[in-house]
Amino acid sequence: MIRRFLVAATAAAGIGLAVVPAAPAQAYSKCPAGTECGWEYFSDAAHTHLQGLHTTNCDGVVLDWGIKAGYSVYVQDTCQNPPNPV
Repeated sequence: MIRRFLVAATAAAGIGLAVVPAAPAQAYSKCPAGTECGWEYFSDAAHTHLQGLHTTNCDGVVLDWGIKAGYSVYVQDTCQNPPNPV
């Protein structure tokens, strides 16, 4: 009887693990000083159709629009005139 209970409990625990949701999405990292950076998202592997992006410009303004799924590319560029330190 105990053996049947342990088998049933083990099976139930395994089923419970199978329906646990995936980890939450990771937050975007902060751009290095003096750069603008972000992610561009494309609907195709050839990167011909931009469908969304998440970027931070040199002034620290975040631009976030569109569909952020599919084929992504990380972009980073040096600011021509970095902001003055506070």
